[in-house]
Amino acid sequence: MSKTYNSLRSAHNMKNTLKGDSKMLIKKIAISLPLFFFLVHSPTCALEMTSTFRIVNDKNETIASKEVSFQEGETLYDVTKRAFNIEESQRNIISINGIHSIPKKNIHWAVFVNGNFIELGLDEVTLNENDDVVWALRNWDKQEILK
Repeated sequence: MSKTYNSLRSAHNMKNTLKGDSKMLIKKIAISLPLFFFLVHSPTCALEMTSTFRIVNDKNETIASKEVSFQEGETLYDVTKRAFNIEESQRNIISINGIHSIPKKNIHWAVFVNGNFIELGLDEVTLNENDDVVWALRNWDKQEILK
């Protein structure tokens, strides 16, 4: 009888040990999981950068200029939309801070990054530290878009 008792007692102790190990594992996961998600999704993991944005009217006058902060990896579209009051039509910007394009004269917004006209979609262009961004109203008939 003592052999049976000892076997049962040993099995009971092993069951309690496994139960305790399982509880400890669950506690470790419960503590680690929120920390993992915080680190993965924390915006502080991305580098903060700044660039200069200028708004130029159809007379080639700078009407607004400001330093804009953004996170590494943000697109020109996202940063512009957050930094300025823009209106869009079919994914084209038609107004920036209340200054509208003039479709009847074929004058539309064009964007230049570091002096280069951007032909890609705005959501395809990723900004870098110290980029010089110019939003300018340009006459598309007179090839002013390239200047």
